[in-house]
Formats: sequence, C-alpha cells, structure tokens
Amino acid sequence: MEKKKLGYLSSLDLLRGLAALAVCYFHFTHGNPDFLSKTNLLYQSGRYGFLGVDVFFVISGFVIPYAMYRGMYRFKNFGKFLLKRVIRIEPPFIASIILVIALNWLSTLSPYYRGAGFTIDFTALALHLGYLNAFFQYPWVNDVYWTLAIEFQYYIIIALIFPLLIHSKKYYSFIALGVFGMMGFFITGHNFIFNYGLLFVVGILLFQFKIGYLKDAEFGTLLLIALLLIFVKFDKRYLVAALLPYFFILYFDFNNKISKFLGNISYSLYLVHIPIGGRIINICETLIQSEQIRSVFVFVALAVSIFAAWVFFMVIEKPAMELAKKIGYAKKQINLEVKPEST
Repeated sequence: MEKKKLGYLSSLDLLRGLAALAVCYFHFTHGNPDFLSKTNLLYQSGRYGFLGVDVFFVISGFVIPYAMYRGMYRFKNFGKFLLKRVIRIEPPFIASIILVIALNWLSTLSPYYRGAGFTIDFTALALHLGYLNAFFQYPWVNDVYWTLAIEFQYYIIIALIFPLLIHSKKYYSFIALGVFGMMGFFITGHNFIFNYGLLFVVGILLFQFKIGYLKDAEFGTLLLIALLLIFVKFDKRYLVAALLPYFFILYFDFNNKISKFLGNISYSLYLVHIPIGGRIINICETLIQSEQIRSVFVFVALAVSIFAAWVFFMVIEKPAMELAKKIGYAKKQINLEVKPEST
C-alpha cells in the first residue's frame, strides 16, 4: 500500500465550524414557526442549514477511522476505543442535559412563559445515558441529541469493521462498505445509522484514499457509485453535504485562528445552541413584533450561542478531550495529529 503523507487536517476545523453554524442558523430561522415570515430572506436562506448534520456524518465517517489508523487500532482494542469515545463525548453531553433541564425550570418562572409546567420524565432522562430514547420512542430533552445516537451507533460499527477497511484483500473492504451503504435502502428509520450509512461511507472512502489504501481509479469509481446512491436515496441537496468534506480534506488548507476556534467549539456549539440561542429567539417572538428587529436577533442569538459554546468548551469539553487523548491502543503510534471530531 502506497504511504501518503498524513498529518493534522486544519481544513476540517473550518468545516466543522461551518457545519455547526449552519445547523444553528437553521434552528434559529426555522425552529420557531412564528418567528419569521416565510418571505423573510433569513428564513429562505436558512432552510438548507439542516445539511450541516449530514456534513458532520461524512466528517465522522472520515475522522474516526483516520484517528484509529493513527492509533494502530486492532479489534482487541474494541473496549478501549469505546471507552475513549465515551470519555470524549459523554461529559459535554451530560453537562448539556443538566443545562437544558436547569434552563427549562428557570423559564417556567418567567411571567412570559406560555408552555406547560415544569416536569421531568425520569425514564426518558435515564435512557439518554445510552442514547436509547430513539429505540424506545421517548423524547430527547434537546432535539439535536438524535444525531449523537446515530454517531454512537457508528462508533460500534466502525470498531467492528475497521480491520476489514484496511485489509490486504480489498474485496473484504468493498463488501463491508457495500453492505453498510446498501442497508439504508432496507432500514430507513430516522433513528438508525443505516439510513445515513451512505454519508458515512463517503467519509470512509476519503479515509481509505487519504492513507493510500485506494488507488485513484478505485476511489473515483467507488465515490461516484456512493454519490449516485445518495442522489437516489435522498436528493441533490445531500450531494452538497457529501462533497464538501471531499474538497476540504483533499484540496483545501485552512489554518488560522478563526477556523481553529470554530472547529474547537463546534461540538459545544451544537449542544448548547438550542437551549441558549433558541431561548433568545423564543423570548423575542413574545416581546418583539418588528420583523426587522427579529432578523437582527437571529445574529444576536448566534453570537450569544458562540460565546456560551466557548465557555462550555473551556470548562467541560476541553478537559474531557485531553483525558480521552491519554487512552492509546499501542505504545508506538503513527505520527499523525488528528483533532477529535465534534459530532
């Protein structure tokens, strides 16, 4: 297998940040149906922000096996791998649940509150710890958590099939990816990873090409097949989500303080933007009638969410990230600096 130069992919910092911002923009312009009129420019442009989630799926499809390759992962490391992922993502996840519950309670104390009284469904809350709400049809306390369940399913699958993805007999890899991708045409439930498997497959193909496992012709052919299947299963909008990581990984090189900052806070921003920024939107919907001023507050909500995400990152996420980095699979690792992905 041809060895390619592998290193820190600074361009993914910016892509993570842009994907998180796109999701925020979508929720702030579409989360409250009474906030902006359907003819508002922000409303119209924000309708595609949901694709940020699909960009994250492709990024994870690439970054997770990329980091596993760096750590010289073997199947015997399955337990360590899951422990590493849990330590990386669970503390911010749990902290965000506490934040959501606290803010929900505080909201009921406001004279402008119009919802139901504050209650906690302890069964639903307990199921969050295993991302099991999706399988038992219990609601999430934060709507974005459904994607974390998809990501965790991916962690289990990639830990099981990773040895096949770099196997000397490539047909093992082709079969594994083919099954993974095609399952989405048979298991279409919103809460199952197989529904989005083709997006993860694109990321995995990028990983295989980046490390030199796939030759140009192999990569081009398999990528084209994956893109055609994505078009058939979803629509042309999802091709944008699939191709953005392709250009950022293979062709772009962004390395500046802004992109690094956005990449660092992307996971935290994803977790806190609804309880923080979404609450600002809801308050404005109650107190402000001017469409123009409401439009301005979309960006106010975004700015406040970014600041809150930075604080959340520094206090909660960064320590978890540093702790997860201490868990390795082998004594000697490939010299490959890869930032942990943000879901």
